[in-house]
Amino acid sequence: MDEYKQVGLRALDKINGKNYLHFDFPLTDKERRQLVADFSNGDIVHHRYLPFISFEIRFRIYHPKEKSATPKSRKITLPSHHDALTYRYYGAALNRVYSNYANSHYINEVAVAYRERRSGLQLSNITTAKEVFDYVTLFPNSWIIKGDFHHFFDTLNHQYLVDNMRKVFGGVLPRGWGRMLRSITEYQSISRKTLERQLKDSHVKNAYRLNVPDGAKTRAYVSNLQQFGQLIKQKKVRLSGKNRVGIPQGTAVSAVLANVYMIDFDEWLSKYCETLGGLYRRYSDDFIIVLPKKHLSKGFVEILESEIIQRSQSTLDLDIEPTKTKLYSYNQDSHAVMLHDVQNAEKQKPGKIDYLGFIFDGVSVSMRPKSIYKFIYRGRRKIGKYITLGRSYDQVRLGLSDSEIILNKGVPKYIKHSGDTQRIYAAPNLHEVEKSLGRLQQIRKMRYETLSAVHKGVTTRYLSTEVKKPRSSMLGYALRAQKIFETGQPKYRVVIRRQVMRQIKRNQLRLHRGRESYKYWRYFNL
Repeated sequence: MDEYKQVGLRALDKINGKNYLHFDFPLTDKERRQLVADFSNGDIVHHRYLPFISFEIRFRIYHPKEKSATPKSRKITLPSHHDALTYRYYGAALNRVYSNYANSHYINEVAVAYRERRSGLQLSNITTAKEVFDYVTLFPNSWIIKGDFHHFFDTLNHQYLVDNMRKVFGGVLPRGWGRMLRSITEYQSISRKTLERQLKDSHVKNAYRLNVPDGAKTRAYVSNLQQFGQLIKQKKVRLSGKNRVGIPQGTAVSAVLANVYMIDFDEWLSKYCETLGGLYRRYSDDFIIVLPKKHLSKGFVEILESEIIQRSQSTLDLDIEPTKTKLYSYNQDSHAVMLHDVQNAEKQKPGKIDYLGFIFDGVSVSMRPKSIYKFIYRGRRKIGKYITLGRSYDQVRLGLSDSEIILNKGVPKYIKHSGDTQRIYAAPNLHEVEKSLGRLQQIRKMRYETLSAVHKGVTTRYLSTEVKKPRSSMLGYALRAQKIFETGQPKYRVVIRRQVMRQIKRNQLRLHRGRESYKYWRYFNL
């Protein structure tokens, strides 16, 4: 059996899937074993790929200069459960094929994102950011070009991707790979809202299935693929047309396909930078170039930047985001990073290199404000919910009725008088009463163990100054990054741990104040 097949099959050792709602049911262990057998025997060519289901998630983007956050949405495209496991096989197998090709073409260290874990090759956003910042400070003076590709996954050229796939496989795609490629490039999809509306209009209800091992119920939009086919045939479910450009982001094979797409560009730019004594790294759609100044003028670097933009358009059909393409210079003596104005050759100002979640300002390395803001924002919400839950649980435990609890509930209101903002407490409105009643009903059924589990989760992620679950807390990530950046006597300070510890202490203070404000709630009368 080929090496890449063995790697792909090992990726299917466990299901480890998510129980989201789709056209098919989440896989049982028996179904997983059958899928493994199909891959082993070559019968996977008969696998039926299902349409993707899309939806939007909303989040907030933090802007450091304005010190404010704005709402933003992102489209999520979900494959069916069987397809997700199939893409996991192809993703792991292709990662091995790509790594072998990258190693033979001397670009193994260029692409950092979504690489397989292999002994001697420990690549991550932290290690790559450290490598780049160390390289910047290696020279007395250096140039730094940073940019990213606009709508990277959404604009990949299908034929160019297929040609590069054949190249990494040595000319011919193995059996089954062409079908997988068509499923990920020419895919059809339907939005979750549209699908649920169409099923409702057709009087089709969700199907349920009982899992034998644990007795839990799983559900799907349809009972089986035959029913799904009938709904399509009768036009009760209407899908989008076939996709003509780009691939969906988020499947287990999408990221490595993007790396395959970039092989020629990566090889050209990596070799060119090496001839100048420089460094080129790419993390998905973000790239950075570090060049020692020596005899390289600003004009020469700007010509290189223009050539990169032109080649990405003519060869890759990709646009480099103009507003996000930046040119920096670093001076070791003054420990200064300067941002150069592209329009005005003489204009420059102090700058900070923001790369892979970390900031380098010439003096210190810190976590970027957006990452810290996410920690602050999520921590504030979770701690607030935890305080409300604990207060309500105590009130219920004291034997108070729902009406007694709600009548003694004060809702803070902020009113402006002559430019001054005053905080007063007002009676809850009808919506708040209904919300409180629903929460109190849940709390009355809640066991103490459930409250304890909530307490443990909030403490682990946002309150503890000790790392209990390294992969579940920001502090664990911060300490790992602090340790990696401090390795090898760097020419900068590392303040990542201090940043997160400061926010944890603020979270602890917020919890303390929250508990104190509810201490005398029984004596508060409206």
